[in-house]
Amino acid sequence: MHIGISGPIHLPSLNINYGGDRSSWPKGMGGSPVNSEINALLELGYKVSVFSLSPEIQPGNSFEWLEGNLSIFIGPYRKRARERCLDFFYKERRYLKNKILEIKPNVIHAHWQYEWGWAALSSRIPTLLTCHDSPLTILKNQMDLYRVFRLIMAFIVLRKAKYLTAVSPNTKKRLTIFTKKRITIIPNFVSDFTFTYYKERNLKSIIKLVMINNGFDGNKNVKLGMESFKVLKLRLPKLELHLYGAGHGKNEDAENWCIENNILKSVFFHGEIAHNQLMIELSKADILMHTAFEESFGMILIEAMAMGIPVVAGKNSGGVPWVLKDGGGELVDITSVIEINNGIEKVISNYNLISLKAKNSVMERFSKNKVILQYLHEMKSVLELTGSKKK
Repeated sequence: MHIGISGPIHLPSLNINYGGDRSSWPKGMGGSPVNSEINALLELGYKVSVFSLSPEIQPGNSFEWLEGNLSIFIGPYRKRARERCLDFFYKERRYLKNKILEIKPNVIHAHWQYEWGWAALSSRIPTLLTCHDSPLTILKNQMDLYRVFRLIMAFIVLRKAKYLTAVSPNTKKRLTIFTKKRITIIPNFVSDFTFTYYKERNLKSIIKLVMINNGFDGNKNVKLGMESFKVLKLRLPKLELHLYGAGHGKNEDAENWCIENNILKSVFFHGEIAHNQLMIELSKADILMHTAFEESFGMILIEAMAMGIPVVAGKNSGGVPWVLKDGGGELVDITSVIEINNGIEKVISNYNLISLKAKNSVMERFSKNKVILQYLHEMKSVLELTGSKKK
């Protein structure tokens, strides 16, 4: 079976057998779940063609890599959001669709119900569409014209799609306003390598809290997390807070806000770093504090838990309660400083047991071997239902 993948990727995260100079290669646009799936499929011996985009590619150009069972095709992604949304990402969709039709995989797994899913469905090649978010929820959290256009795109794509998965029950529920078709719940998964950071963890005198968010304002609710830290530090003087992600580096939004609000003692601003380095830094933490109001899933949650790092997160934050339903942390009211700090102290008081539960839960529910077989089952079903042949 020749599998096409349509979605954002991070090229350095893919297992590519090439020891030469990659300095001129595009990095891509992220897509941690997509990278993990590609690597897993290659390990199982499948032929995989990847169709993606990057703002690093100039209009009219593309990046192509073909080696063994892996072929990668990356086209241009216009840098100005206004240009992209006014024609509903037409140029981006055209590149993806044309390349898909040129390569002709047996089946496509498209990630996200926007340009990636639309292009795949337009090719008329059998397509499984995975929804990683709810467009209405995103618009609610960030009310702007760009998200309105994205909502319209999602409406069109979800009306076209016949075979759907969602990453959590919460996401599935919020998509039913767009479609009445069957939606199978298949979560994201962590790579096997993430589990190598697991160890029997014991708290020391200095306890390291970590918060990882791309973006400081709005849905991420980072300010309340930092206010909680300031209060809790009065009881735990050796507590540290380490901040990662866009907007959380030196002289960026998070530090500027902390200066204004006198929350600087034992707060470390690391900012945005490469994913592999982020995993190394995360492995040094003791507790992940995740105060976002809404998450459709939350990859960083299961990455931390796979390392045995307990999580304190929102009991009403979308897909988060489902991710933590088998333990591995504390679910709290993330609008309350008192509730957040009570959750952290509960984790501290029963740390070793919660740490072990975190790792075991991810191993049982979100490991590569568990999830990739579910996706393969769905893709093979799509081929059977469409009368297509597997090669």
